[in-house]
Amino acid sequence: MPEDRKKVLGVIPARLGSSRIAEKMLKDIAGKPLIRWTVERTLKAKSLDALLVATDSERIAEIVRPLGVPVMMTPPELPTGTDRVAYAVERFLDFSPEIVVNIWGDEPLYPPEAIDLCVAMMLEDEKLPVAGVADLIEDHAMRDAPSIVQVLTDLQGYALSFTRAAVPYRHNKDASYSDYHVIGVMAMRREFIRTFLTLPQTPIERMEGVEQMRILEHGYRMRMVKGKFHNLGVNTPEELEQVRAMMKGRPAERGDAT
Repeated sequence: MPEDRKKVLGVIPARLGSSRIAEKMLKDIAGKPLIRWTVERTLKAKSLDALLVATDSERIAEIVRPLGVPVMMTPPELPTGTDRVAYAVERFLDFSPEIVVNIWGDEPLYPPEAIDLCVAMMLEDEKLPVAGVADLIEDHAMRDAPSIVQVLTDLQGYALSFTRAAVPYRHNKDASYSDYHVIGVMAMRREFIRTFLTLPQTPIERMEGVEQMRILEHGYRMRMVKGKFHNLGVNTPEELEQVRAMMKGRPAERGDAT
């Protein structure tokens, strides 16, 4: 890679507390804690110059450190994963990253190339402040699950809306549309992270509980990498059991991006 290539830092925010699943990051999935699966997959991404885990828990840190990944201890009162990422980035001294990838700790199934595609999109468009990843919905039951955040995009892949509702409404039964949900990979310019944290929460963000809406409601653009990644996050006890079942027969790497 060229020496003047913009540096990329990956950060996995991983708090111990969880409202729906107690100590979610420590839950066993096929013989490993959830957070370990996420870290091991992320280490296979080719576009990250460094990776660290930002956590409020020494128990999580004890799982991560043997994998050779540095840990940044963060205050437990930080309100969002993005706040945890920003806290870690400001204290990371190895280099000054131009792009920071926020990788949610509770998604152990996503393929590492989802990170690489997201970073590539940011490198190709220097004016793009933030990029995300969207996964094709193959199980239609996911459309009606409020734990699943769906995304609507324009024809160029720019996000129009994020919502927990089943969208779009099928008014014209003859029309076709491929549904996508959000994967927990979001690349942001370092300066935009600072900007984001100064923006007040927005009405739809607060109502939906979807942090990405703050970006759109304040008028910023976010472009999505769309793919067929077969991903499912762990947001509910039911999803934890689904992921456990999926992991038993899942190949080590999987994902067909478009």
